[in-house]
Amino acid sequence: MAASLVACGGGGSSKGDTYTRATDVQGKCCEHLAGEGRTQCLQQVVRVEDPGVAKTSINQQTYACVVDHFTCDPASGKPTQQSAQAQLECIQELETREVSR
Repeated sequence: MAASLVACGGGGSSKGDTYTRATDVQGKCCEHLAGEGRTQCLQQVVRVEDPGVAKTSINQQTYACVVDHFTCDPASGKPTQQSAQAQLECIQELETREVSR
């Protein structure tokens, strides 16, 4: 199973437009699927319609968590369970920092 897992981007670098990079790595993961599964997967990638909102500091930090911790499970087109957990913990850490300010 571990051999079938593919890292799709990430790599610990959260510089640049993390919103665009996060949606790209998620979309690339969906590309492992075919047909309707691929279409549905691509539709489930969360997108922000207002570029100004996507570029806010908190959203860029949130998407950096996705970029930095995303590991693709090509069989499902979604992040691995461990990857999803790491993303969640990163986002929760951001929220804790925001609340303590």
